[in-house]
Amino acid sequence: AALFCGAAASVATYSASYDAPAGISTIVVQDSSAAVILQAADIDHIRADYTYTSSYAFESSKLYDFTVAGSTLTVTKTQEPNASLIIQSQDTRSCTLTLQIPRQTLATITVSTTNDSITLNGVSAQTASLTTDNGRIEVSNFNGSTLSGTTRNGKITMSGVTYTSLAVSYDNDTIEEMIGGRAY
Repeated sequence: AALFCGAAASVATYSASYDAPAGISTIVVQDSSAAVILQAADIDHIRADYTYTSSYAFESSKLYDFTVAGSTLTVTKTQEPNASLIIQSQDTRSCTLTLQIPRQTLATITVSTTNDSITLNGVSAQTASLTTDNGRIEVSNFNGSTLSGTTRNGKITMSGVTYTSLAVSYDNDTIEEMIGGRAY
């Protein structure tokens, strides 16, 4: 554990990793206040890495629970470090969860987070559902049957995406001005 005092506190970082067994075909991520990145990689199993950075003291304890049931990996944020602290404007607090995914087609990917972004890059899945509050969704080089993205206050960008069914949902007045009723 690290402890910092005074207005000019240093920034500390805590990192951890998890290696899932081979054979995972479904991924479920339930997160909060963290950026979530799913990246295709030349590996035979899923590898998760997370990093938490803050200018406040925090315990270097486990932030995520990784559970495997059959061929499903569920990643759940178990705690928010410093949840009881009043955050000052000079805090540099951030959390990133990165999952490296084998270059095979997965059955299902479901990711939800709040107050940060979701990035899907080079991943193939029959179905991918991405949901965030107050964050953007970026999808590139995705191949699959169904892709859905929902954000309450952020933008959705896509490039190199191949799909059979696409659903995009915004809960922000700006999108109404941008599309002017041209989307359903």
